[in-house]
Amino acid sequence: MRKSKLAAVFLAAAMAVTALAGCGSTSTSETVATTAAGETTKAASGDKTTEAAKTDKKSGEKTIYVIVKVLGNQYWSVLQAGAEQAGKELGCNVVVIGTALESDIEGQLTLLQNAVSAQADGIVIAPLDSVSLDAPITEAYKSGIPVVLVDTVIKSDNYSAALLTNNVEAGKTAADELISRLKNKGISETEEAQVAIQVGSTGSQTINDRVKGFNEYWEANAPQSWKVLNNDIKVNDGDISRAVGFCQDFITTYPNLKAVFGPNNGSTVGFVTGLTESGRDDISMVGFDFSAEIETMIRSGKYDVASVVQRQYYMGYDGVKTALHIAEGTEVKDKTIDTGVILVDKTNVDDKEIQSIINP
Repeated sequence: MRKSKLAAVFLAAAMAVTALAGCGSTSTSETVATTAAGETTKAASGDKTTEAAKTDKKSGEKTIYVIVKVLGNQYWSVLQAGAEQAGKELGCNVVVIGTALESDIEGQLTLLQNAVSAQADGIVIAPLDSVSLDAPITEAYKSGIPVVLVDTVIKSDNYSAALLTNNVEAGKTAADELISRLKNKGISETEEAQVAIQVGSTGSQTINDRVKGFNEYWEANAPQSWKVLNNDIKVNDGDISRAVGFCQDFITTYPNLKAVFGPNNGSTVGFVTGLTESGRDDISMVGFDFSAEIETMIRSGKYDVASVVQRQYYMGYDGVKTALHIAEGTEVKDKTIDTGVILVDKTNVDDKEIQSIINP
């Protein structure tokens, strides 16, 4: 009865996501599975991805599936490294799988279904969409599989634990930093200053919370003449070329553009690339995460830029550790764990603490 109910929920969720896909999202036809030992295989998103799990699984080992948003993306690669290290140190089989695009909600739903069908001992997942993935994650959790969320939550509390940034507070941190940078540059409090935002997705609670925190702090602390362009927030769906194009659109459309805010990695990379290509070192920027692109911008010393960096390595490591402990019968003390953030700019990029987070 439980399996049939679970299958019905996945089918309903797939139909709902397919309807969303018809409204403009892009789907990927293949996913990638990586074992803790580092062996990688490709599998069509409609097929089970259990072969990679079987490759290195030792007798008696538990298997933890780690479903990231975008496999191969620099941010998620760091989280993956943490998860795989946990597998090696804790003696469990870790299978890392993910989609190719942030918009491939249907693909992630299939990966979740495959993990459940493979009778995973635990699932660690970063939901692409907090609403669309709520029902299938809820059913996986209610079926008895420990489900640990990383980076992003779902709309309900039907999961075993969550390791993530307090994203509202992180958004406030970004706003505080950007206000300080504009003031330090000598922008008058009576001068009209426009701030642009683009996002990777409107369905990610993580991104929504960061934008919410940013706006709350901005409205309470920024001069009234400094306006966030909330009526023209662009959605790039994780497509870097679109993100770069949106940056260029903002530059062309708004002559009083003084700053930009990227609340996720892809949007940040888009702003970095767009500002660099345009040579607009007069525009201040605060982004999220630590890509190669923003590292180059920070190290150049030419741009007024900082990034809010998360501890995603520990999300991956502790996510696997938590899922394994729950599978072994240990109860979690705290259901939600804030992994914290740290601001990185040219003044501290080489500090020991920063390097331990960037290059764990």
